[in-house]
Amino acid sequence: MTTSINSKHSRRALWLASACLAMAALAGCTGGGVTGAVSPVTPSGGGGGGSSGGGGTTVTNSPYLLYASNYVAYAAPASIPTNGAYLHSIQNGDVYAGFGGLFQYGCYSFDQPTMDKTQLYGVQGQANGDGTSSCTVIPGATATSSSDYMDVAILAPGTNSTTKTAVTPFDISQSGTLLIQMGQLAPPDATHSNANVFTIVLSNDTSLAGDGSASTATCAYDQTLTAPVGPNSVTSAQGTLNYAIPLNSFTCTGSGWPSLSVIGGLKGSMTTLQSTGVTRLYIWISGDKNPGIKMGEFDSIAVGYVGFTM
Repeated sequence: MTTSINSKHSRRALWLASACLAMAALAGCTGGGVTGAVSPVTPSGGGGGGSSGGGGTTVTNSPYLLYASNYVAYAAPASIPTNGAYLHSIQNGDVYAGFGGLFQYGCYSFDQPTMDKTQLYGVQGQANGDGTSSCTVIPGATATSSSDYMDVAILAPGTNSTTKTAVTPFDISQSGTLLIQMGQLAPPDATHSNANVFTIVLSNDTSLAGDGSASTATCAYDQTLTAPVGPNSVTSAQGTLNYAIPLNSFTCTGSGWPSLSVIGGLKGSMTTLQSTGVTRLYIWISGDKNPGIKMGEFDSIAVGYVGFTM
């Protein structure tokens, strides 16, 4: 069965395709709203030792967090939430695909059996495409400007409610590294996968619109995709792999990411983001970061687990 998914701007169809790695597990997961550092807690019935009995356990926020994994398509149409998503993580964070400029939906995205098998969500875009099911190329300039982009946005856990009016931040105050499984789905050639720079964006925008109107911090990092490893990897430099990205590698100011103006642009600092929490993670392909994109080519974004660690 083919399902549809909604981007930030319009709905799109899900498709069946093959992909690569299974999801890696994260241990010691937690999350939720941002409260800063948690004071030590002694469970009821415990004590401080001595004759009162019990050992007492101190509990603090963990740096080891699972943000998203195991993607699930909503059953249409009754269960589609009011915020328009057609897909969510098993942690109940809605997922969107977006396209802009000369990048359009590219006729393919994963259906539920493929997401279950691969533990990935994948969607394809087309440079110079017409955005229809025929994927007809519209001749013209190549899709290599900052206004030409495709992205996948994963909202923080707990956002797939029909009554949600804002996105609750996910506490990363104790973490120092982003863990993400991502990549392309096909080897590069004359018509596929010549975008090898994925921009990762972290934002604290609490608005459902995701336009940056309620953000005080948005930070970006450009990850060049590297060669995959393992027997089940796509045999290309763009294969789906696991990346560990220190949070202090992100940039939160400057003019180097003009494509991100549609989500409010860069602002704030990583210190602000860590203290207020993350509401959205974007995986972004922009034409200006990928000058090798060819007329009419197909590029894809595949994502598996997303987490944080020390």
